[in-house]
Parts: sequence; C-alpha cells; structure tokens
Amino acid sequence: MDFKNSLTYRTDRFNTYRLCGDNRYKYEKHGILEKCLPRILFKGNAILVTFLQLIDMRVIMMFKYCDRIKNFKNYMKYE
Repeated sequence: MDFKNSLTYRTDRFNTYRLCGDNRYKYEKHGILEKCLPRILFKGNAILVTFLQLIDMRVIMMFKYCDRIKNFKNYMKYE
C-alpha cells in the first residue's frame, strides 16, 4: 500500500531512530484490512485480492483525512 508522495518525507528517518517507545501500528505501510480480515482472503483469488487492496487504500485515505482533521490546529505537525 504505497502512496505517491509522503507528506512526512523529511521526518521519516528521524522517526525510525526515535526511542520514545512509539509502537503504534503504521496503517499506511501495512494496511488496515490485513489486520481485520482473515489471511486466507488475501491468498486466494487475484481479483478478490485486488478489490480488497482497493478498498484498503480508500480506508487508509479516509484515516489520513481523519488524522489531519484531528490535528488541524496544530500547525507544527505538518511542517
């Protein structure tokens, strides 16, 4: 589940070396439906897997919009 350009391309390397104990699930990299649905669905029909990945990308985009709305007053977050 890759997106074209990340908004945090300047801080990604910093986040990998940060030792503050931030172990939240990174849904942009690993996907949301892969955690929610059984794994057998992703090992079967190629058309079904493609359709599930399309839905997963839409859900990830919706979660990103929710994160931006949640932090819209924090202007230093997206610098």
